[in-house]
Amino acid sequence: MEDSTQTILFYVTFMSMMLFFFICSALIEKHKPSVGHETTYTILAGIALSVLLFYSTPRAPQTAGTFTFKPNFFFNFFLPPIVFNSGFNMRKKMFFKNLGNIAVFGLCVTLVCFVLYGLGGYIATKKMGLMAYDYRLDNLTPGTLYELPLSSVTFMQVLLYAALLCSSDVVSAVSIVDYTQQPKLFSCIFGEGVTNDIVSIILFNTVEHLQSVSFVWYTPFVIIA
Repeated sequence: MEDSTQTILFYVTFMSMMLFFFICSALIEKHKPSVGHETTYTILAGIALSVLLFYSTPRAPQTAGTFTFKPNFFFNFFLPPIVFNSGFNMRKKMFFKNLGNIAVFGLCVTLVCFVLYGLGGYIATKKMGLMAYDYRLDNLTPGTLYELPLSSVTFMQVLLYAALLCSSDVVSAVSIVDYTQQPKLFSCIFGEGVTNDIVSIILFNTVEHLQSVSFVWYTPFVIIA
């Protein structure tokens, strides 16, 4: 019974945060305040809610465990409404008018960055002998810094990290560009950001499902397919 209550609390909290984000977006779009962005307000609300939940229950560790990040829930239920909301509220006429530029930056450039990051990561880990540092305390001496060679990292793991790096954040760029003064630039930046996020998510999920196999000559074609 207690687990069911915590699960309900988890979903209600996430849905409330999503509604808060949408309401902030609508209010900012309508009133256009000189300071702040919906992302900033949502982060501040999340911090306040976390503090409230932590100190308002005598079983803080158990409640904190309820809000453990769940990737499947995030990608399947939390992220799509945000992307769909952005698509619904965008200036569709300018978006499709500049679809060629958006495709070049959002699709082609993302794939180029994926290839460059992958090759750069491979060279850094396999050819340059870079080291990583491990702070884990299990089976290790607390407070000791351990050097770990990155040469043991597989190329598929490097590609997974490269797919993660391909996702760029255009919130700052979009917030400083006025649509009424520069509609083409605004549409290109906004469209590139949405397309880039979609392509990066697909790349990440694709490479993640291929982690159990080794990289061979036809693996790029599998990823593209």
